[in-house]
Amino acid sequence: MPIEVKSLTHVYMPGTPFEAKALNDVSLSIHDGEFIGIIGHTGSGKSTLISHLNGLEHSEPGVVFVNGIDLGEKGSDLIAIRRVVGLVFQYPEYQLFEETVAKDVAFGPNNLGLDAAEIERRVETALKQVGLNPAEVSEKSPFELSGGQKRRVAIAGVLAMQPSTLILDEPAAGLDPAGRREMFDLIRGIHDSGVTVVMVSHSMDDVGRLCDRLFVLNKGEIAYSGTPAEVFLHESKLHAIGLDVPEGAKLARRLRDAGFDMPQDIYRTEDVCAAIIANLRGASDDKC
Repeated sequence: MPIEVKSLTHVYMPGTPFEAKALNDVSLSIHDGEFIGIIGHTGSGKSTLISHLNGLEHSEPGVVFVNGIDLGEKGSDLIAIRRVVGLVFQYPEYQLFEETVAKDVAFGPNNLGLDAAEIERRVETALKQVGLNPAEVSEKSPFELSGGQKRRVAIAGVLAMQPSTLILDEPAAGLDPAGRREMFDLIRGIHDSGVTVVMVSHSMDDVGRLCDRLFVLNKGEIAYSGTPAEVFLHESKLHAIGLDVPEGAKLARRLRDAGFDMPQDIYRTEDVCAAIIANLRGASDDKC
């Protein structure tokens, strides 16, 4: 389910003293099977952008295509689009409302008019996808669960629609380090199952570890795009717009400044460690 955005501009409260341009001439493409990271400081336009990707927002000028369908064209079936492009908002656990976990996860499939057996199958599959045991949690109230479990239930509700693309807005927000690791392991597993993933995040370490390509937003425009290695080469310019680079990239730069032979595009801590070992082995061989 490829997504293409062309020259998208979005203005909040146009024609008023509070007019603000959230997006300015944004163009990008997302291909099937990719893991895309969208990063930027608060107010850079990230959430506004992703709300256009399944038709929740519509703006002119600009156009958004999903699988060749213009989401702004009159007569476009946006309900069908939202079945295949799932959007998980930040803190999705606040949107839980049913009396049991199973009913909450089944809400979307019920609206599709599926038969009871298919709904039950989807609920069970989605709960397993997010690491929850259906036999243990299905009949519990979602409000009895821990914060991390509630978030998993909310994500399961989107997965039960069987989207081909999943968009997540800061999926690890508010979680402790262990919870963050579990959440990103979960998202990696969803991607590995064949789902295209688009993730908004502030964390350069997280997007560097998980994503194939990055789009960096600044003041509603794409400042940089490319692979994580390509984007993180702009360390000083990223700092200038309020962003950081992964700890591995900073360590590599310090070692490079100290005379170590470090590739310019290195940014993962484990890769830096491997490069240090290679340097030390090389120095040892020279002495021999």
